[in-house]
Amino acid sequence: MAAAMAKPECTHQFHKDQDQELRSAIDHLKRFSFSDQEDERQAWEDVFECFGAQVEDVEMMRELQIHIRNAVSGEEVKRVWLRPSDTVARLCEATLCEAGQVLAESHRFIFQCQELQHHVTLRHAGLCHGDTVDLIRVPLEWQCVTASHDGTARIWHLESEQQRSAVERVNSSASRECTGLDLKSHGVLRHAVFSPCKTRLLTMSTGQGGVGQLWCANSFEHLCSLQGGALSATFSSDGESLVGLDADGNARTWSAEIGKTRHKMFPGNEDAEMHFAQFSPCGRLVVVGEDCCVQLWDSSTGELLNTLHGHEDVVKTAAVSSDGELLLTASADGTARLWSCKTGECLQVLEGHAKPLALCSFSPGRLQAVTASQDGLVKMWQLTEKKSVRSNTLGADCQVTAEYLFTLKADGGVVNSACFSPDGACLLVSDASETVKLLGAKLGELQLKFGGTHEDWVRAASFSDDGRLVATASYDGTAAVWDAATGQCVHALKGHDEAVASADVISS
Repeated sequence: MAAAMAKPECTHQFHKDQDQELRSAIDHLKRFSFSDQEDERQAWEDVFECFGAQVEDVEMMRELQIHIRNAVSGEEVKRVWLRPSDTVARLCEATLCEAGQVLAESHRFIFQCQELQHHVTLRHAGLCHGDTVDLIRVPLEWQCVTASHDGTARIWHLESEQQRSAVERVNSSASRECTGLDLKSHGVLRHAVFSPCKTRLLTMSTGQGGVGQLWCANSFEHLCSLQGGALSATFSSDGESLVGLDADGNARTWSAEIGKTRHKMFPGNEDAEMHFAQFSPCGRLVVVGEDCCVQLWDSSTGELLNTLHGHEDVVKTAAVSSDGELLLTASADGTARLWSCKTGECLQVLEGHAKPLALCSFSPGRLQAVTASQDGLVKMWQLTEKKSVRSNTLGADCQVTAEYLFTLKADGGVVNSACFSPDGACLLVSDASETVKLLGAKLGELQLKFGGTHEDWVRAASFSDDGRLVATASYDGTAAVWDAATGQCVHALKGHDEAVASADVISS
């Protein structure tokens, strides 16, 4: 797709003019097709909507030429041909297909003074035929934090490919010594993760009814503990707050700077139990699972906004779409439900699993969703949004539906983790095996296997923030870091005495 061959500019301009003329004709007909009869008017609107969709489909199939320019020197690096429906990740791949040193540099694309996110399509980024995008190359260093049942979190400083010796490159799975610090905690460590801004580190342990601790990501100095204890906690997208369940099982938000409580959230009645609490991606909402229902709270005021009813058993987890409009809940009743965050309406019940659900999530671009269950199945769903603009009314009606795509049967009938790549093109799944699978998100085809390093089940697998690396944590007491493009193990991390519960890798 990233061809160097020239394509005639006149042909592209001719098709563009044709598309514009057709759109103008449709708009012209709309102005003269009004009818006094509601059914006739609606029929005309449906016809126009169909024509408009067909024009849009044709436009999305036509390729654009994008000029890639070195942001420092101003020199043109390459010209690539891509479709408007291609993502920025595809633009990166097309630009760098002939360049090596993938893991040693970060490649960022800037258009109109804004950094382009990898999961966004070229069309939504506002790119048109002939536009110029600036490429910034930044040298990278990598860090990985692992949390183990032995009560320690370890920080691993990972060398880039250029920094490794020739012997190490041949033996790419050579073990790494921990060159950071062992962070000791109270009891079994369940989780350790860097903040989104990469300045802090959160560790979660089982001691004293649940302890959450914050550390400096640079000096590894202990900063504070979360007030009231913590059974669970996650960062907000800006890294300034945390949300989770305290030692008493109630939802709280904390300051990520000093660990003090900002807001407490309590169940609707004394007999109810809270099962999870998490932020929406924008940080505006706190989503809390309370038995068979879900609560939506205002994160800034601590006010309860809505309670969503419909599930017949405990809601195990939930996910909010990247735009904050949709909520997906997974329940022990064997179903997932798709909700509108704005209205609280249940848009659809997703059925097909035979046992309680264990996880659910949206793809970064909100185009797909995944559910996984104790029945050992992972199901992929395609989300479609239909808008119909009605005449003589303000705004637009919008309906979102989820269509079943495919099912993956996990090895051993156990799904330990499933997550989308940052660009939303792939799904990473760990199950009851020593191997992690990378699948295409649209068709479910097997693309890569990450294996040959662990000797016991992989209990968790995740991508680095830029999608280039995969980190895995195993019951055998080891973790590993892999090249997401080739499936090659680039670092085997050995040193823990018991099972590794989590592994998180970031660029620094």
